Amino acid sequence: MNEFIEKNRRLIHFYCENLRTIGSLILILGLVGSFALINFILVIKFGYWHAPKSYEMVISLMPLGAFNIIFYGLAILGLVQFIRYLVEEDYQPGWILRHGDIFFYLYALFIILSVIRAYTTISGFLSPFSYIGVFKTLMIVFSITIRVLILVGLGQILRRILPVIEESKTLV
Repeated sequence: MNEFIEKNRRLIHFYCENLRTIGSLILILGLVGSFALINFILVIKFGYWHAPKSYEMVISLMPLGAFNIIFYGLAILGLVQFIRYLVEEDYQPGWILRHGDIFFYLYALFIILSVIRAYTTISGFLSPFSYIGVFKTLMIVFSITIRVLILVGLGQILRRILPVIEESKTLV
């Protein structure tokens, strides 16, 4: 592996710099977008502009998408830190990588809360008294459960693998 790293060090550095730039842009756009959406919602709530009833539901669910973008930006920046931690010998894990498991757990909680919020916001979307409503509810619960379990598993893996990598670096 050391031979591969030495042979491709410039390429790995190029990829890390590009990923860092992309992750930073995504994070900044997510933050700006979420603040803009929150301001837009506050303008609607306090009566400066009246949105049609059909838009109110969509507008109230928009910040959830902006917060997803923030998580993707943090995940990309954490991936860059993880690659640098694996490749460089004297690199210490950054703040995002050290607390990456907490980010995964918080994002899993965010997914659960956003589904509950969306389910309660959209009244009449799923009728539990029809076969189609039961099927849709089960599919939503199944897909959310899988996403949450994957995120919790990634958090566990990250929390347990960082000390192993640190120990292997000290042995070499």
